[in-house]
Amino acid sequence: MAAFVTGIAPTQDVDELEKMLGSMPSLDHSKFVVITKCERTDEHDDSFLAFAHAAEVEGTNSLILDGGGTRVPDINQPGTIQLGYLGHPHVVQHCGNLPIPEDEADNYNDAIDDGRTVVAYPVDGDAASAEALFRTAGLAHVKTFKG
Repeated sequence: MAAFVTGIAPTQDVDELEKMLGSMPSLDHSKFVVITKCERTDEHDDSFLAFAHAAEVEGTNSLILDGGGTRVPDINQPGTIQLGYLGHPHVVQHCGNLPIPEDEADNYNDAIDDGRTVVAYPVDGDAASAEALFRTAGLAHVKTFKG
């Protein structure tokens, strides 16, 4: 069963996000899913973080991420994760099919719409240490969701 530790970063700034998430050396940085509404820039493409730009996929039915660091997402690459949009018919669901329950998804969507960033990290087994690292790094609304 897939599980993700999730949190909300107070910024969309790439440098600030790299400092926050880079401060967690015990986590594999290539596995972060970083969802933002800002438009893609060279800074995003050059980052060690894998960004998903919600603005690029509005009006489509899926968001494709691979969690592969600086690689451009490619549906033909092994390890690609496809995150189809969740259910609300009139609300854009920026978090794709991350296992976030409907009653919580609105918090994450609102955060993205308000200029913050949603960060998710896949975990196997105990998520408590990853949750603690997220909180220490300054992420808010840290929770683990299993799908």
